[in-house]
Formats: sequence, C-alpha cells, structure tokens
Amino acid sequence: MVKPTLPSTLLLLPLLLLLISAISKPVADATCTMPPCQGKQSWPELLDKDDNTAYITIKRENPQVTDVVFLISNSVDLEEDGDFCCNRVVVVIADRPGGGEWVTKVPQVG
Repeated sequence: MVKPTLPSTLLLLPLLLLLISAISKPVADATCTMPPCQGKQSWPELLDKDDNTAYITIKRENPQVTDVVFLISNSVDLEEDGDFCCNRVVVVIADRPGGGEWVTKVPQVG
C-alpha cells in the first residue's frame, strides 16, 4: 500500500474544501418573499400528524414555500416575529411519547 505524501495530500485539500462548501450550501433560495402571499397559507389538517408528513404535504401543496422551519416548542408566539416571509412555513412540533415528533400547532406561512 502506498503511503500518501504531504505534497499530494495538500493538493487534495482545496478540492475537499470545495466539495464541503458545495454540500453545505442550502438548496433552496434563502431570500424572503414579501406579502402578498400566494398559494395555501395554513395547514390545519396537519395538526397531530408526524413531522415528515407535514413537510411533504406543505411542499406539495404550496410550491412557493422554499423554507420549512421546525420549532420544538409549544409556547412559540408566531406573531411576535416581524420577519414575515411568504416562502417560509413554521411548524411547531413536540416529541411523541411513543417516539417520533408530531405537529402541535397549525403550520402556517410566516
């Protein structure tokens, strides 16, 4: 087996850093879309559903949504945040006693 030398390892370092930076970048556009919002705005039918079902349903029913934010809390006041985005949906979840996570508040655009 050939032992890599320091110069050959240093040549691979920039390639590795480039690969890591490409992987870590978000796929969706992170810019905020301001009101008026288009498409479905809230999902009351997702209350008490699991987090994966919520994500898939939201992305399917409103293609304008590029950011689904999961908050692990049931005491979040969504109206306090002044940074309202039409392409972001906030989903509040909690741990299910039997395992997994479930939606505790109606997911809504914000």
